[in-house]
Amino acid sequence: MLFELLTAKYPGMRRWLTQRLCALSMAVVLLLLWLRVMCLSPQNYSEWQALFAPLWWRLLSVWFFACMLLHAWLGVRDVLRDYVPHLGIRAVLQWLVNFAVWGNAIAVIWILFGMNF
Repeated sequence: MLFELLTAKYPGMRRWLTQRLCALSMAVVLLLLWLRVMCLSPQNYSEWQALFAPLWWRLLSVWFFACMLLHAWLGVRDVLRDYVPHLGIRAVLQWLVNFAVWGNAIAVIWILFGMNF
């Protein structure tokens, strides 16, 4: 039954499931962040830097932001498809959203891996 819903016959179900899995993944990472902050309780900038210093934590943060951007992209895409009937306007708006998502993804990687602008 589940596999039938994820076929090309029901493309909306794949997007729906992707959004839900992204939300679940983000919730788990936020819980880990909360636990980490409670255990280490950073008080100043250098302690916050140390909190995000381990490579595994930066990769987990990249995963969180990738899930967040995918979740947002799918949501905005569906809203545009539902509420913007003109194909030209919808294409321009979707292009702007895509540009913003990729720009945010590059900025997150740049910030987390210490590359200064």
